[in-house]
Amino acid sequence: MQERMRIALKGARRRLIATTRSFRRQVDKTGLFPDLTGENGMALRQSVRTEGELSKSYMLMCGLSAGIASLGLLQSSTAVVIGAMLISPLMSPIASMGFGFASLDGRQIREAAKVVAIGAAIGILTSVVLTWLSPIKNATSEIIARTEPTLLDLAIATLSGMAGAFATVWQRGATAIGVAIATALMPPLATVGYGLAIGDLAFMGGAFLLFLTNLAAIAFAFACVARISGSARPLARVELTPRYIIAGMAAFLILATPLALTLYRVTREAKAASFARRAFASELHLTRSNIAQLEVRWPIKSEPSIDAVLITPSYRSDAEKVIAARLQNDLGAPPQVSIQQVVASDLLSKTEAIVDSAVQRTAAGITRDVPPLLAIRTKLGMPAQALWVNRTERTVQVVPIEAPGWTLADYRMLEGKVQTAGGRWQVHILPPAPANLFIPIASQDGSLSSPEGSLDVAVWALDRWGMQNIGIAGFAQRKTDDEANQEARTNAEFAAAALTSHGIASTIQIVEPGSSLFRQAVKETGGESGVVIRIVPPPPPR
Repeated sequence: MQERMRIALKGARRRLIATTRSFRRQVDKTGLFPDLTGENGMALRQSVRTEGELSKSYMLMCGLSAGIASLGLLQSSTAVVIGAMLISPLMSPIASMGFGFASLDGRQIREAAKVVAIGAAIGILTSVVLTWLSPIKNATSEIIARTEPTLLDLAIATLSGMAGAFATVWQRGATAIGVAIATALMPPLATVGYGLAIGDLAFMGGAFLLFLTNLAAIAFAFACVARISGSARPLARVELTPRYIIAGMAAFLILATPLALTLYRVTREAKAASFARRAFASELHLTRSNIAQLEVRWPIKSEPSIDAVLITPSYRSDAEKVIAARLQNDLGAPPQVSIQQVVASDLLSKTEAIVDSAVQRTAAGITRDVPPLLAIRTKLGMPAQALWVNRTERTVQVVPIEAPGWTLADYRMLEGKVQTAGGRWQVHILPPAPANLFIPIASQDGSLSSPEGSLDVAVWALDRWGMQNIGIAGFAQRKTDDEANQEARTNAEFAAAALTSHGIASTIQIVEPGSSLFRQAVKETGGESGVVIRIVPPPPPR
């Protein structure tokens, strides 16, 4: 069996060498490439391999590039992001990887992949740290643009890889700088770090797929140009053994997978867009000029979504329903259809509507990362007095009505329930605030505790109300006043320590025994020992 495989490999090698030589003779006649035979080609291969090696300067530049890219993405500055692309050193090991594929050099492929992985890890970690430290965490247009690979991204990466390979073969460094800008390898990695920092798996996965797509397209483009130009190692010197063939196929499949996923997605989206235009024409009797905007998104593991702005002579209330039914038959999947109809009868009105819709869609693209407010309201299950969004902290603040019989613990449980509808946005329930919180304190075996986690619930409520400095008054009933005062102070100190650990400062007092507040505290807690947390201070004396 092994002997037959060896003979088959030798035959395949001879045929491949003959075909390559014939093709090379035709390419040499074009004059597209310099003479890379002999020492020239060997020197070029060694130069590419040396530039793609791991070094301290490479790791430093990866960190600096990722830092610049992260800050540029967070403040949505295109100029800053371009600056990060300029100093990114990732092109060098990717070029080495491409030459490794062209030369069927498993060791070079493995070494280059290691350098790329280390640079990518440095970029992601740098972005995570800067996102954590930054007060700005909302998704900007620059970030959103790098979360979904498109056909244009794939085409740009392929053409840029070919341009970079030509620049490498001709040893033109200035062209390589332009290639680095076009491929934009570091910003997707910075977006991966951003998604990881805020816990958004969709952003992280989409940006990482974009990076892998660019990586694979560039590496394969380098491999093709290196082989065509003759700068790769001659096949006559390549040892084709089963071990090298299996390793090469594994590396090829690893890089080909993101390309296949991206091609599959963009093909489905292009198909859905074509069917959508046909549906608009047949069901709504509209021409292509009536489609002001059309955006189709079809994630790999989700249903397609169709967003369109249509210029129509008259409004149709059933447009979304009709188009959705037609597309479900065409695509074989239930789509989410959102249609904005702009009624315009004459040419001037139609032109103005197209311009207005373009401006609106641009603004919508910038603010596309919005919380699912309708789903949050539905999950809440009760009227809300107020609801607002903090885009910087990516939170949705909800103030529900004061429900009779509800405790703070009930509102806290409601927050956990509503959070499932928030997705990547944090949902904060702001419960109604009483004048005082009465917390029982129990002592067992010399240690203090709060029954049923009432102190933890109070800490949660104080955080939602934004309380940073409060008053705590301890109370206790004992035979002597000294014993009562000592236990009351101990209770207050125990509660104050719990609040301090959550960043809430407090001042300690003692409830006067026999006072109305003391009697209310005993009644509310159902015990004889605890603390009173003052939420609303008493009015100043007049």
